[in-house]
Amino acid sequence: MSEFDNHLLTNCSRWILFISTVIVLPVLCLGLIRKTKARLQNRIGPPLYQPLFDVLKLLRKGETLSSTMSGVFRLSSVVLVTTTLILAWLTPWLSFKPWSPHADLFFIVYLFALARVFSLLGSLDSGSAFGAFGASREVTLGLLVEPALMLGLVALGLYCGSSDLKVIFSYPHQLGSHSNELAFVAGSAGVWTLVGISIFLSSLIELSRMPVDDPTTHLELTMVHEAMILEASGRNLALIEFAHALRMSIYFGLAAQCFVHAAAAVWHISALSQAVLNVMGICAIAVFVGVLESLAVKLQWRKVPEFVAYVVSMSLLAAFLVAGSGAVKL
Repeated sequence: MSEFDNHLLTNCSRWILFISTVIVLPVLCLGLIRKTKARLQNRIGPPLYQPLFDVLKLLRKGETLSSTMSGVFRLSSVVLVTTTLILAWLTPWLSFKPWSPHADLFFIVYLFALARVFSLLGSLDSGSAFGAFGASREVTLGLLVEPALMLGLVALGLYCGSSDLKVIFSYPHQLGSHSNELAFVAGSAGVWTLVGISIFLSSLIELSRMPVDDPTTHLELTMVHEAMILEASGRNLALIEFAHALRMSIYFGLAAQCFVHAAAAVWHISALSQAVLNVMGICAIAVFVGVLESLAVKLQWRKVPEFVAYVVSMSLLAAFLVAGSGAVKL
């Protein structure tokens, strides 16, 4: 077999693995969260693949549309799924992703914002009072948390000397000549850990999870994400739920990548170990979210800005660590 054939086979294998992961991992994350919450409540709970059955069931069902809806309602779910798939392709949330073009961190943040905008338009187009109420809260949360997410990614960009996430989240930096430099090890692990915590806390706000919102509540006045999709049904709801689960996997993957990079600054980690730790980290974060939602209580709405302040503090601390250790560069 020629070198070109080997390269083509490798690329095909990476694409097959990536597409399989995009389909399976969001289902697994949701399943792990629900299973963990059930076990902590002394229940058996649904199987891990139950979210996949839910989406397939919704795809077979018909839709109920309000008379006030226009084409924006249907367009919003399509754009939401398309934007999320583009994010899954561009964002380095997996260490074994196939080839993708360079992705500037500001462009990625704007893509996340674009997905939020169309989800807001879909909820407003339904004409539901609860949809407008949830959209108002979603806008407020997005306005608060977006600077924290961007600041964390900018701190990594300053640390790595690039705004390209593909360069930032690559693995050129094993210990090498820095293996005996304690400042390099502590600074590198500290920056990646702080940004990983910041991205994880930001994901709880972006995804409307506890302690910001209770995704299992039945009180419409306290809902954020659920209030926005009350009027969705059938295939439309299936697309929204899949996009939400995939966006969850992307956020968890970015956080897990940061933690793996922190470990790579201390120990030498092979490429296979990086991929395994990446997937295991996403699953571990999903389990931790299940534990958090079982033990934590929902914050009062006026307390949410204080929680966001903790997230911003993590990003600021990472930025100060980068600025204060100019000699520590990858």
